[in-house]
Amino acid sequence: MAAVWTRLLLLGVFVAVAHGLTCRRCPIAILGRCLAASDDVECDNSTRSCFTRTASFDGAGFFRPQSQGCVLTTSCGRTEAGTFLGFGFTGSSACCRTDLCNGGTSVQLSLTAACVAVLASLWAR
Repeated sequence: MAAVWTRLLLLGVFVAVAHGLTCRRCPIAILGRCLAASDDVECDNSTRSCFTRTASFDGAGFFRPQSQGCVLTTSCGRTEAGTFLGFGFTGSSACCRTDLCNGGTSVQLSLTAACVAVLASLWAR
């Protein structure tokens, strides 16, 4: 019987490892409110980080639009400068590497924790 539990536990670990990173995706947010349809998205294998990008416009300190989603880890921490409709801006990205770490509001139990909880409850019987 212990061999069955060991196999189930190993299967749960492998499934949890295969589970991709889930990030909050919002194309444009102002004052913490997403103006477009936002959702949770599972990143593909090439994007290993969630990001929140904030733009600061010259002369408009209160106006700081944001966007969120999946990004390559090599793109994290970069600061970019440019112009939009004649206004100068500086954009910076903050990245993280856990599910919904970039602002997801839904409460989710990780697959690993769920597998361990189920197996522990079955083991106790």
